[in-house]
Amino acid sequence: MITGLFSGAMPGAPRLYFAVVDVRDAAEPHLKAMTAPQAAGERFIAAAGDAVSLHQIALAIRDRLGDAASAVPAAELPDETVRKAAEANPALKGMLPNLGTIRHVSNDKARTVLGRHKSRIGPA
Repeated sequence: MITGLFSGAMPGAPRLYFAVVDVRDAAEPHLKAMTAPQAAGERFIAAAGDAVSLHQIALAIRDRLGDAASAVPAAELPDETVRKAAEANPALKGMLPNLGTIRHVSNDKARTVLGRHKSRIGPA
């Protein structure tokens, strides 16, 4: 997806949402989960907060990278536009069920059990 944004292959960002985390914030709970006895057999979410849209990600990239991200689209694509494009491009069909779907996640368990600190890119 990110490569598609940078290449200019995407005229806009589909309404897709992702939980994101700074790689440094993903590594820490992995290390703690391997050594903390209370983490044995448990699963943890290392998201930095609620989901963000691909459009928000594209805008953040454009904002932070300026001219280097000139091909990154600033527009969000209507769902109908993505559906029409998927008729001609089978690679897009897999994203159709997720258009506009926001999956809310919580890192509360990771913070409680592993003592997660505040994230670098969003609320802990």
